[in-house]
Amino acid sequence: MSSERVARILGDSRWVGAQIAKAQVALRNGASKEDTSRTLYESGSLSLKRSREIVDSLRDAEFESFLEKRTHTGSAENPISKLFPAAVTERQFLDKLDQLQEARHSVDYRDERFTGHTLVDFTLLENNTELPVNVKNAGTRFENAARLVGLDPDDCIPIPAYKAYDAIDKEPNLLYAFCVDYRLISKIEDFLLKRFSDDETFVWKILSTYAGSLIRDAEDRFVYSMVNRHWGDFSRLVPDPAFRIISARKAIRILQNHPKRTPGLGLRAWGTGASAENNVHISVADETKIWDEILTRIVEKGLTDVISAVNRKKTELVFDPEV
Repeated sequence: MSSERVARILGDSRWVGAQIAKAQVALRNGASKEDTSRTLYESGSLSLKRSREIVDSLRDAEFESFLEKRTHTGSAENPISKLFPAAVTERQFLDKLDQLQEARHSVDYRDERFTGHTLVDFTLLENNTELPVNVKNAGTRFENAARLVGLDPDDCIPIPAYKAYDAIDKEPNLLYAFCVDYRLISKIEDFLLKRFSDDETFVWKILSTYAGSLIRDAEDRFVYSMVNRHWGDFSRLVPDPAFRIISARKAIRILQNHPKRTPGLGLRAWGTGASAENNVHISVADETKIWDEILTRIVEKGLTDVISAVNRKKTELVFDPEV
């Protein structure tokens, strides 16, 4: 039964679809309509009136008939597909953090991914010092990079300018940790998705087809649980990634010094191959540091050394027009 499959895989999710599936299972197992309506209402996604309306005909209907269909389901527009590379990359970076802990026992970290914090994935901790990190997968090559921003496509990673500015305001020490892997999506499709059980495959299709209240909760729970469950096998097929590090402050400094690195600001580029988002484009080789260098600095001198590097200042003459 389809609702039983969803209830097994997403039973703890707050998504309205998972809650309706659980309600159908309860009804078919003998629960009363009023008790089931109350439970569905208390899940927080529906009014009591709407819960009773659904439950009244839920026992004998397909639970999917009560769900809202996605307006876009293609792989390029499906957030489920986009979440897997992010989850894999974050899982890879977790291994790096564990290595850091082993090398410097005074360092700990806090996982921020499920706290609603949109800027920070992990926060490194040492005494009263905190160093926030945002982990990113650079999985799509910017083929027009040479023409539009003057960088080789294999040496170019994007950072949304508005996010970097927001970070400087709210998390001024933020580091971006990039994993540049243009084959990661194909690796996921070739291996990870093929490891799904029948139940997991069914839920994947449900999440790719339907939306509704708190759908992101279901997406996150499904994607991260699948990555963790299959990580042992999958990680053996993925080379140990060489993360590249750059601070939000440095990204904005590059934008200020090289406005042409941000098509739409320093260069008219819309409709010529640049994305609609204002990204500042970074040279991987020249403007980022490898994670191993950052790790060594933390192990030898602590988090404060990296924070000082992020906040380094220099004096220079700049134009300051009166008119």
